[in-house]
Amino acid sequence: MQVYAIDEKELLFAAEAVKGKNYSCPECRGVVRLRRGEQRQPHFFHLKLNPSCRLSKKGMIHLQLQIFIKNLFELAEMEKPFPEIGRIADVADVVNKRIFEIQFSPMSLDEAKARCDDYEGLGYQVIWILHDQTYNQKQISPSERFLRTKTCYFSNMDVRGKGVIYDQFEQIRGKRRWRKADPLPVDLRGLQPLPKAKWPVVVEQRGQTWPLYCEGDLFDLILKEKFSFIKQKFNLVIRLREFYLTCLHELLARSSR
Repeated sequence: MQVYAIDEKELLFAAEAVKGKNYSCPECRGVVRLRRGEQRQPHFFHLKLNPSCRLSKKGMIHLQLQIFIKNLFELAEMEKPFPEIGRIADVADVVNKRIFEIQFSPMSLDEAKARCDDYEGLGYQVIWILHDQTYNQKQISPSERFLRTKTCYFSNMDVRGKGVIYDQFEQIRGKRRWRKADPLPVDLRGLQPLPKAKWPVVVEQRGQTWPLYCEGDLFDLILKEKFSFIKQKFNLVIRLREFYLTCLHELLARSSR
C-alpha cells in the first residue's frame, strides 16, 4: 500500500492528497491517484500496473510496520528517496544515518546485497526487519542467511498493527532452522554500536558482523547478564518436548503390537 506520491516535485502524504487528481509515483514515475474510504487507509494506486515498481507491491502489514518504526523516531521519514543510488528507503533516520528496510516478500541474494551496498556506500547503517510471513521458517533462504549477518530482526505484526519486532535464541544447522525460542521484543530506539567483545557461541558469528544492537535483543540480554535464564528456559522446553515425543512413540509402538 503506497502512502506517498510526488506532487509538482514535492513528496505528498496520502492523507493530504485530493481524490481524482493525478500524482507521480516516487519510484517508477507512473501516474497514481488517491484511494480512500471510511474504513480504508488513504493510499495511492497506479493507473497502469507496473510489475517492477516496488512501492506498488507493498501491503497493509508493510505499511503498519513503516508507520510503527517512523513513530519511534521524531525526525524519521517514510519513503525517503535517495536519487543518487536510485533507492527509496522504507524508513530513514537521517539524523543518525540509519535506514530501516522492511522485507515481507521473498528477495534474491543479489538484491539483498545490492541494497546493503548502496545504502552503506552513502554512509548509512541498515537495520533489516524480516516478516514471519516469509522469513524465520524452517528453511533459510540465501538472502535471509546474508541479512542475518547484518543488524536484523523479525516481526509478527498483522494488518491491524498488532505484533512486535523481535530477536530470538535459535539453533541453525546448515540451511535449516532447527529450533527457536520465544520472541524477544526489542526497542529500536535503543540502537547503539555493538561493542567489541568475546561473545558466547550463541551470538559469536553475528558478533563479528553486526554494527548495531538494541534494547531487548540477545546482545543486550548478555550484556545485562539476563541471557542464562532464557537459555535455561529454552533447554527445559526442548527436554520436555523430547520427553513427550519419546512417550508418544512408545505408546504408538505398544498399540501396534
